[in-house]
Amino acid sequence: MSSKKIMINADPGIDDAQAIFMAVARPDIEIISLHIHHGNTTRPNAMKNALRILQACNSLKLPVFQGSDHALMTQLVKGDDYFGTDGFGNAPDPNVPSLELVQKEHSVWTMIENVKKYPGQITLVAMGPLTDLALAHRLYPLFSQQLKSCYIMGGNYQAKGNITRTAEFNAYLDPEASKIVLTEFQCEISLFPWELCVDSGMPWDFYDKLRNKSGKEAELMRVIEKNLTSKWKKKPSYVICDELAMAGAIEESTVKEFKHVSLDVELTGQFTRGQFVIDWDNRCKDAVKIRLVTKMNMDRVMEMLLDTYGN
Repeated sequence: MSSKKIMINADPGIDDAQAIFMAVARPDIEIISLHIHHGNTTRPNAMKNALRILQACNSLKLPVFQGSDHALMTQLVKGDDYFGTDGFGNAPDPNVPSLELVQKEHSVWTMIENVKKYPGQITLVAMGPLTDLALAHRLYPLFSQQLKSCYIMGGNYQAKGNITRTAEFNAYLDPEASKIVLTEFQCEISLFPWELCVDSGMPWDFYDKLRNKSGKEAELMRVIEKNLTSKWKKKPSYVICDELAMAGAIEESTVKEFKHVSLDVELTGQFTRGQFVIDWDNRCKDAVKIRLVTKMNMDRVMEMLLDTYGN
């Protein structure tokens, strides 16, 4: 059985780390490249975090590329400090691998070259602002057509926000990029919105079980979450985001329910910039349709998370 080729677009970020560990742990997944950009923290911090992730899972040979450092139309670099100012719980590592390991070519050009090399074979998993995807699409209009599929964590469908009252974090960080990708891409897109993440919350005893696992991957997660766990546990459940998109990309059967819809992204609203606007009644009949995921097989997702780590 041939392995599934994926490219990972990320802004590490604690949940990015766990999602990347999920992919690395699977022998049936071939990670072509990692593309790191602004989002949860600044691009330099995100690059360091990516190397810490790969060091923990003995995967520093995977090619890492540097992407955009701010949004398309603004100088917005990062959102709030939910994961700490450095994206990794303000838990620096004096032994972080050198940034010399990062490839010299810009992320966007490499994404384009990869789809040319493997047309119709690559699944793109996007777990942060969609800046680099939009740039790749503009620079090479065949980019999305030559992807196999795209799995995106971001946006919303019930106007529930987590960085503003009505906008999800990744979408708000670059609404213009989200609009380009979600209204113009020509491959199948599966969208994992914020409401899905909240509705898929897991018990805290499962979180404790996960963090008591062995191995360097679990050790890194404990270190970078140490300063944040007490705050998180005030919430009713353990909510994951990027891991849901990764689970769907790895095992399609984890997606239990979805709706084919078209959508747009609010760019100018005084209170609603970054909100996704869903065409529930199919008024825009010729618009690009995406798969809006509304329910996951969380029993299987939890098994996948446990399998990511040691005993």
